[in-house]
Amino acid sequence: MSRMILVAAIGITLAGCGQGDIEKAKQLQEQVTRLQGELSTLKAELDAERSGPDRLLARAQNEVATNSSAKAKQTLSDLISRYPESEQAKKSKMLLREIDAKTEAAEKSKLAEEQRKAEEQRQILARLDGNLKKRTDEIEGITWITHKSEPVLATYMSLYFGTKDGKVGNYPLRLKLNYYSDNWLFVQGVTIKADDQIFNLKGLDFERDNGGGRIWEWSDSAVIDRAMLEKIIASKMVTVRFNGRQYYNDFVLPESQKKAMEDIMVAWRRYGGKA
Repeated sequence: MSRMILVAAIGITLAGCGQGDIEKAKQLQEQVTRLQGELSTLKAELDAERSGPDRLLARAQNEVATNSSAKAKQTLSDLISRYPESEQAKKSKMLLREIDAKTEAAEKSKLAEEQRKAEEQRQILARLDGNLKKRTDEIEGITWITHKSEPVLATYMSLYFGTKDGKVGNYPLRLKLNYYSDNWLFVQGVTIKADDQIFNLKGLDFERDNGGGRIWEWSDSAVIDRAMLEKIIASKMVTVRFNGRQYYNDFVLPESQKKAMEDIMVAWRRYGGKA
């Protein structure tokens, strides 16, 4: 019903318009159609200008300058595809070759650096192996690993550990403290000063022996505080104080012993010890 009313209204309107008005309406419609076509053309030209070869090349060059090589390659490929005969396309091809050459050079450099580090690590491990001393307990099947430079008849601090089937397994890193002199101390504890930090090692079980007019007192315990060892190894000055029943003895840890401890720490991790 409403549609019929609308058709009737249109008919009445057209009937009320003269021939001149109808011609003007047609002319206006033609002008609108022509202007819409021109507008579409201008829009297309504007879009082409915005993404034209010069603009695309400039964008690619900026992407190269900001190390966005993947984006630059995509922009250059788009330029070449859309404007294959342009001068910008020729420049784009040259720029693509430069990008590929730089990428290849960077990959080669990265590979060379990785190989250098791998070789450096191999040499470090080879030197480390040369500094280790291994003794296997055939009954227990445990291989004890110590440092070749560990003193025998001397005051020293050292690390060692045990392995089974090539792994540390449940065998902890161990710390040895040895006091060697001609006077008994009856050591009851140890205080360590590493630069400005102090560690008090209590509850150590010291054993004692003597011979040839000399005495030695030593403890052998599982390491509880590995952060302490890291601090000791990294410190410039380390003083170990053996606290006796009445007296004490201070011992400055030599660099050679700190280096030996560092080697054992590296070996401990290599054999599966947890940091």
